[in-house]
Amino acid sequence: MTTLKIPINNKKHGVQWMTIDEEDFDKIKDFNLVLNCRSNPNTFYCQHTVYKERKYVKRISIHRHIMGLGDFKNDKRIINHKDGNGLNNCKTNLEICDAMHNSQTINRMNARNNVKGYHFENDPKRKCKWRAIFKKNGKLTSKRFMTEKECIEYVNKEHLTFKN
Repeated sequence: MTTLKIPINNKKHGVQWMTIDEEDFDKIKDFNLVLNCRSNPNTFYCQHTVYKERKYVKRISIHRHIMGLGDFKNDKRIINHKDGNGLNNCKTNLEICDAMHNSQTINRMNARNNVKGYHFENDPKRKCKWRAIFKKNGKLTSKRFMTEKECIEYVNKEHLTFKN
């Protein structure tokens, strides 16, 4: 199954890329896509803004639309992003679950995201955008860097063991 990357422009956060399955593109191609930056501090989500007679009505999350769920006011089921990335809306990454399962997977997802040892943090308040998370002397530690190159050099030089 092929995937598509769709750009979503945001004044504050720049261009963010949403990933969807090619078969779902027809469902959203005419939507007014916006970035939801407020609901979760760890990830962004994509939403469709609904207008009726040129007046704002509501916003619907794209992942709910792709999975065939209606508005949250009418259907209280939750969509879990397995990899923790709210812009990855491929059906293989989405699962319908209850609130308890979704809240229990948050910590596991954040830990899983750190398996690579380093990652980029798109936080406009921070100068050091790259962060290495590793085990050193049995303790989980992190360190921030200005560039990806500095981060990789440090990780390679220290021969660090990454958190699993």
